[in-house]
Amino acid sequence: MRGILSAVTVTALAATTLAAACTTAAATSPAMTNQARVGRAMVSGDAHEMAVPRPAPVPRPEGADVRACGSLPAFPKGMVAQLMAGRLRIAPFKVITIDPRRDGDVDWSIDPYHDPTWVLDFQTGTWIEALVRAYLRGGKHAAAYQDRVKALLTGWLSGVPVASQNPETLMCAAEAFPGQAWIHDRIPALLDYYAAHWQGAYNHGLSQDLELLRAGCAYPAGEWGGQPAAWRRIARQQLTESFQPNRYGPAVDAQGATNEQATGYANFTFGLWTTAEANLKACRQPALPPADANRIARMSTFLALATQPDGKLVQIGDTYSVRPRNRPGTPLRFAATEGASGTPPRQRIGVYDAGYVFGRSGWGTTRTFGKMSFYSLRFGPGTQIHGHADHMGLTYYARGRDLIVDSGHDGYAAGPYRNYLLSPEAASTLVMPGVPFRKSAATALTSQDVARKTQFYEFTDTAFGGHVRDRSVYLSQAPDFIVIFDRASGAGTYQQLWHLGPSLKVTTVRDAYAVATAPGTELVIRQVALPGQVIPAGSTRVVRGQLNPYQGWVSRGQNQRTPAPVVVMTRHGASASILTVIVPARPGTPVTATATRGGAGRYLLRLAIGRTARILLVSADGAIEA
Repeated sequence: MRGILSAVTVTALAATTLAAACTTAAATSPAMTNQARVGRAMVSGDAHEMAVPRPAPVPRPEGADVRACGSLPAFPKGMVAQLMAGRLRIAPFKVITIDPRRDGDVDWSIDPYHDPTWVLDFQTGTWIEALVRAYLRGGKHAAAYQDRVKALLTGWLSGVPVASQNPETLMCAAEAFPGQAWIHDRIPALLDYYAAHWQGAYNHGLSQDLELLRAGCAYPAGEWGGQPAAWRRIARQQLTESFQPNRYGPAVDAQGATNEQATGYANFTFGLWTTAEANLKACRQPALPPADANRIARMSTFLALATQPDGKLVQIGDTYSVRPRNRPGTPLRFAATEGASGTPPRQRIGVYDAGYVFGRSGWGTTRTFGKMSFYSLRFGPGTQIHGHADHMGLTYYARGRDLIVDSGHDGYAAGPYRNYLLSPEAASTLVMPGVPFRKSAATALTSQDVARKTQFYEFTDTAFGGHVRDRSVYLSQAPDFIVIFDRASGAGTYQQLWHLGPSLKVTTVRDAYAVATAPGTELVIRQVALPGQVIPAGSTRVVRGQLNPYQGWVSRGQNQRTPAPVVVMTRHGASASILTVIVPARPGTPVTATATRGGAGRYLLRLAIGRTARILLVSADGAIEA
């Protein structure tokens, strides 16, 4: 299957998904609307190559291959000339020579960048369609383009494992060779393989189902011994099975959360599911059951709540820094346009059983949307599909910028950096250095109290060596501040990690606190000594851009790594109880916090932010209340 969220994804995928409609006029003579398809990989041309005009819509003869293909993707200038010269560039990687003799003798097993995304996009062969498109445009070089397509495709069919071949590439290339058996007769075998090797209830299986459905509706139902009718039937069956219990849990649960554990993939699959609904209707197939359709509809609210005030999805799991889909008529429209159009969702806080908490101070208007504060927290089942070991991890956006972040995602190349991004050390959470971590361990949300201006959540797990780890989080939006109370035992060493946004610079580090600044903002992270505690000397330090082991990095896109500060607060002993206050404020605003004994075994936390004072009750067992 294609690299779903690689930087080579076609622009239309990130914007809006159009149904590759497959309206069936009759069982033996279906027709398909020629619209943009989902999951089309796009490769970048070399800027130094001969410029090729931006592709315009190409008149094409109507036929089953045309309908099965949908619209050919657009390719950058220089792409065709590049391929004719035996070279290829898959963004964001550099151009390489793949066919030095320009005869189609390509080594399809190459991996020049040791990157699975590059290999996947290379082997699926979508880039060959740039030549198909050029051929269909006509002109004096059309025959040469057609010959080049055949040479490349012949090698592709024999040199790429069937599991890595994409039927779309074959069906689209078939437009250049109408009625020719050498390509036409290979199509059903590849689609049959898809039908027999469903990858499951997540984006890969869903993409397979969309291709089976489109092909099943495009080709006459009786062709190839009736296989098109079987493809559409299997596709719908697997679409509905995706909502049933399975090894990953339902693809979309009753609250509209996916099983992929990544906000970026929730955004991607929302487009796939809405396309599936449209394609079933256009193909005159039974719609998904109402309960399943309701789950898909609720995905828009999930994504709206996961959108930060800067208009981008919070980076959770394998997620690049991207904007959500702008889907008219859904709660997502307001978030995607940063309040410029649509109606804001009814709720500001979302707690999802799949393991997410999203909250914000408000939705604002076109002028104040970006000034709201926002936070996210993670819990739930152990790591799967595109999830990271980020349980209890906090992200925090306030005063118009990312303050506390997850370290992000830079691609799928195996190695120490990928291992770092997947680890709990890449999240703003409590870790136990040297203690084995079990990524399959679940984290429970044991308590919550959601009010208009304050929220409280408590989590627990035993992911580190079976030792209990508890985190209590109290959040305020008037004024903005967070209180964290971490408790753990059995490790010997405990560290709170606070990953700061790359725009922040740590200007002050003391034993008990650190201060980071950016234009118009000052972020204070302060440990508060409980009665009887002494904050150890040197317990607070800052790490930035460390290589061995990796620490202090943020990745926003494929192959992008930016050094960023991490405030590390360390405690030693048989157990640890760490009370921490996080305050974003104007530069120069004094922030103080002290804890004294209160009644009934509780502590009184006195917090002052400038002239604003708050008193909170903190119980030894983790409860925090005003």
